Amino acid sequence: MYRNVEENLKKWEKSVTKKPLVISGARQVGKTYSILKFAKENYKSYLYVNFERDLDIKNFMDKTANPKEIISYLEIAYPQINFEEGKTLIIFDEVQACPQALTSIKFLGSETKYDYIVSGSLLGIAIKHTSSYPVGYVESIEMKPMGFDEFLKAMNLKDQVILQLKDYFEKGEPVNEMLHKKFMEYFRTYIIVGGMPEAVKCYVKTKDFMAVRKIQRQIVEDYYRDMAKYAEAKDKIKAHECFSSIPLQLSKDNKKFQYKLVRDGGNARHFETSLQWLKDSGTIHFCHRLKCIDTPLQAYKEQSVFKIYMADTGLLVSQFDESIMKELLKNELGVYKGAIYENITAQMLIKNHHDLYYYEPTTRSEIDFILQEKGNIIPMEVKSGNNTRAKSLHAYVEKYNPVKAYRFSTRNVNAEDPIIKNYPLYMMMFV
Repeated sequence: MYRNVEENLKKWEKSVTKKPLVISGARQVGKTYSILKFAKENYKSYLYVNFERDLDIKNFMDKTANPKEIISYLEIAYPQINFEEGKTLIIFDEVQACPQALTSIKFLGSETKYDYIVSGSLLGIAIKHTSSYPVGYVESIEMKPMGFDEFLKAMNLKDQVILQLKDYFEKGEPVNEMLHKKFMEYFRTYIIVGGMPEAVKCYVKTKDFMAVRKIQRQIVEDYYRDMAKYAEAKDKIKAHECFSSIPLQLSKDNKKFQYKLVRDGGNARHFETSLQWLKDSGTIHFCHRLKCIDTPLQAYKEQSVFKIYMADTGLLVSQFDESIMKELLKNELGVYKGAIYENITAQMLIKNHHDLYYYEPTTRSEIDFILQEKGNIIPMEVKSGNNTRAKSLHAYVEKYNPVKAYRFSTRNVNAEDPIIKNYPLYMMMFV
């Protein structure tokens, strides 16, 4: 399956100022597949080392950062590889099992003539355990779950169709009604399947949601195993508790993260390091409440007040009852609709490199997301159905007079209002 990261990898390979590339991302987002595909298509030879599997190499690199010693060891350990300067790619995968490799990559990149890619499912965790992260000596890419555009391509839709949709978005013109309904079907399917490549591949091949659900639940179990294996002793159980509480947290009317739902009597002091571990592992995203509307947004976020979303909405849906899938396809969701539609919005905004913020001017009003685009602050509301009434959004527009405001729902494009622009949910991929 095609991933957008392939274009980034090709640009990196052709760069005259190329440095070792560090690729991060949660487990199962497709890092290894994309890296190996790129290696096979663009290099004369490549070496793949997995530090969770290749323990002899891990133990060796734990003891030395000398590039000549490391290359000599690799040449002896892999005599079948033709090490050729400028034409060989060396891949160090699952680097969280060997944090010292992050220190070594600084010297390997500057003192040898091979190309290097370092990858890890828990790279944020590994960085905290390395003696010297090579700041300035590496380039970096963070892989996310497959976006809606990548999902559409996996479903065999052509690039031209997606570009045509983008043209409708930019011009504010409605989509042909039949196409609109079809894209809403695709979007609801994407919510259920999510962006984990194995789940997407299963759906494309079988169209069986239950088979997809089985894969998603296995991925969640893999996340729990990572917590047990890599989290600090004091955080192992608490990280598990925090992650498993997310569906309940998001099912409330007030989706603010509450420690008491994790454990009776829980508070920030008990759980903040566990939540940070989950964030560093790439499995969750924080959405902080803003104290006020002003730039830069980051300066006005409330550190202690936030919502938490899963990095992949398909994994979230898999934690609910099976009936939710049917209700979602019919757009008849009850109590869970807010949780699911906010989570997919957060996922798509993160995919497009937005930070997540929300605004709560009163206890009875809330703006789902606040974005910053080219210095402008843009409010964004998300509706799961056709009802586009939004008192909070109108009140916000009257008070702050933004250059524009987004409102996404199941309705077709309607951009006639000079400020509030109405778009269908699937067009969030263009924000």
